[in-house]
Order: sequence, then C-alpha cells, then structure tokens
Amino acid sequence: MRSVEIGRRRRLSYRPMRCHLSAMTQRTSLVLIVATILAVGACQSPQSRNAIEPSASRPQLLNCAPMLLQSEIVAKYPPNAKPGFNSPEEVTAFLEKRWPLADIRKYAIPERRHNDEYQNLVTAGFPEIWAGRLYCDKTTGFDSIEWYATIENRHTKDLLKEYSLGAIRGKDFWLLEIGSPTSVQQPPNIEPDFRAANFFGHK
Repeated sequence: MRSVEIGRRRRLSYRPMRCHLSAMTQRTSLVLIVATILAVGACQSPQSRNAIEPSASRPQLLNCAPMLLQSEIVAKYPPNAKPGFNSPEEVTAFLEKRWPLADIRKYAIPERRHNDEYQNLVTAGFPEIWAGRLYCDKTTGFDSIEWYATIENRHTKDLLKEYSLGAIRGKDFWLLEIGSPTSVQQPPNIEPDFRAANFFGHK
C-alpha cells in the first residue's frame, strides 16, 4: 500500500515540472518570434518609407511638354537650375524669375492677344531648338505658358540666340516677348500699348 502511495507521489511530482518546462518553452518561443519580427521590420522599414515618401532631395518631375512647338530637347520641370541660358532648365528658371505670374496676367488682356499677321520667332535653319513651360506646378489661369529658343553651335558649344515666350488660353495667344541674352538686360514691357499693330486691340 505504501509503495503505491509513493509511486503516486512520484508521478504527481513530475507533472508540475512538465508544465513549468512547457510554459518556459512557450515564453522562449514567443520572445524569439517577437525578436525576429522586430529585426525584420528594422531592416525593411527604411526601404518601405523611401518607397512611400518621395525624397526631398529628388523632387518628382512633372509632365510639362509644350503645346505649340514640338522639340526633342524639352526642359525638365521643376528646373532645379540657376537662371541662365546654358541649358533648357536654366532658361525656364530665368523666365520664371523675369516674368512673375502676376505680370503675365497683367499683360494678357484680350486687347493684347497676338495678331497672327505678325510672325513669331522663326526656327528654320537652326540645328537645334529648345523648349519648355513655366509654372507647371501652379494653377495659372492659362492652358500653357511656354517658350522655345533657337540654338547655335559655336566651337562645340550650344549658345542660345533668341527665345519666344507666350501664353495660351483656349484659342487665344499672347506673345509676351521675343528676347535674347542681350535684350534681357532691360526689364520686360508688361503693359505695352494695345493699340500697336501686332495686337488685336488696334482693330
């Protein structure tokens, strides 16, 4: 009888030990799983953030193709360049500085719409044409504010000779100016006399 009781006690004494080991095993497994998830997340989180959030140092380029003149060399937008004449992006940056949007709106009254009997800048005979648009990232009130330029090649270097800047809204077109690196030493004429022959207002 006594041996039976001892056997029972021995069997009972092992059961808590097995439960204790099982609980420890579960906690250890849980800790390992959590640690693995955190490690994987730490490795993947920078990549996922870069995929979702665009880098501030690399702004997204916009589809900013001109409407009037098709050219193989079109300025990227935003230009991310200093104002100048050494690249299409520099020309865009220069013209946005020279022609603030408020000045373009002041110029573009119905009476100053371009008279098509007067020719715009001629591109024939030039080996290269640059083109671009202004204010692609803003609501301007125009379908397009765009420019194109004639380019000469001198001593293996591309040099801008002249540019034409205009604004388009529906069927209306305003020729804001035809300029060159020399002429821009003078400020633009924002409010020319609309009675001039090259405007509709003379009629």
